[in-house]
Amino acid sequence: MLPYIKFNISTNGLGQNAADIQKIPGLVITGATVAGKATVGKSYQIFSLQEAKDLGIEETGTNAFAYKHIKAFYDYAGSNAEIWFMLISDATTMTSALDKDSGVAKQLIADAGGNIRVLGIVKQPTGTPTITNGLDADVSTAVEKAQALADEFADKYFPLRVIISGNNFSGVSTALKNYVADSNFNRVSIFLSNTDATAEASIGLALGRLASIPVQRNIGRVRDGAVENTAAYFTSGGKVESLSAQWNAIHDKGYIFLQNYVGRSGFYFSDDPTLTQVDDDFKSLANGFVMDKAVLLAYDVLLDNLKDEVPIQPNGSIHPAVVKSWQASIDTRIRNLMVAVGELSDVQVKIDANQNVVSTGQLLVSIALLPVGYAKYITVNIGFTTNTEA
Repeated sequence: MLPYIKFNISTNGLGQNAADIQKIPGLVITGATVAGKATVGKSYQIFSLQEAKDLGIEETGTNAFAYKHIKAFYDYAGSNAEIWFMLISDATTMTSALDKDSGVAKQLIADAGGNIRVLGIVKQPTGTPTITNGLDADVSTAVEKAQALADEFADKYFPLRVIISGNNFSGVSTALKNYVADSNFNRVSIFLSNTDATAEASIGLALGRLASIPVQRNIGRVRDGAVENTAAYFTSGGKVESLSAQWNAIHDKGYIFLQNYVGRSGFYFSDDPTLTQVDDDFKSLANGFVMDKAVLLAYDVLLDNLKDEVPIQPNGSIHPAVVKSWQASIDTRIRNLMVAVGELSDVQVKIDANQNVVSTGQLLVSIALLPVGYAKYITVNIGFTTNTEA
């Protein structure tokens, strides 16, 4: 080859906001078919707001509702962010869309090849809602369907978490169902807030935030900055500040909302609870996302060994060299891709070499994950003193 001079021209020197998607999101949302463009019940993968516009998801017209939420996603996640979405008719409830047997959400997840890690769903509120447990009656039944759907896909190694719009909040915290008391919907969350005083939650904003942060990150981390600068509301239409005396009660029942802090401008997500009991390891969305990633990493390593020949010792147990090799492979993968980047504190992989693989054909692998901790409750003892040397 002849001598040459080559210029590698940088494309990111201007510091433009580019997407850093950590968890691919999916969105099921009320909309309408546009001839020759988007069709209700069909899955679409897009990487920009313009692509949504090209599909007929425009600021005005029949798909203005979907446009608002997709725009909110891109306003937060940045350019080139990936999202999968599906339009559902205004007659389709969230409950029916999430049904694992007959709903359309399962098609979106399947079409995405199992890559969706967080699924948001929001129905455009219309008419006079039936209120149950302080929310549109569709919400509580959708929770059960969402958990069943997520459980089914997790068994297929398509793990995901679901965030549901808490439509038409009555504004009374005592009316809300207490999911922390006796529920086990640890793959599902309800979001109760928005930025425009409407009757549905800002699911697009929530997806933008969740998709942009690493798996171990709490959606409400203050250091990441406010997600809304001007105003935040509950889906009752009231400003979030108007119910500040009830924030603790709403949080303690398992809901996510927007809140502000004294001395800081803007509004932040309150926390990342799922709809389950306090002693559940997956009462936090972050813990769930961490486990999902670790499971997929271990699965990928072990899949290469499925049905492979395994050297056996005279007593029928697996050869120690194989044990050490498999342990090291799993440990290295999780340690390099999760521990090293702060998504886990540590990992320990153990395989008992005394398992009789010849007789059973089964091999038990134990993986212990040490998660990161969260400074959610900070207590400061402060007072005057007459001696600072004591």
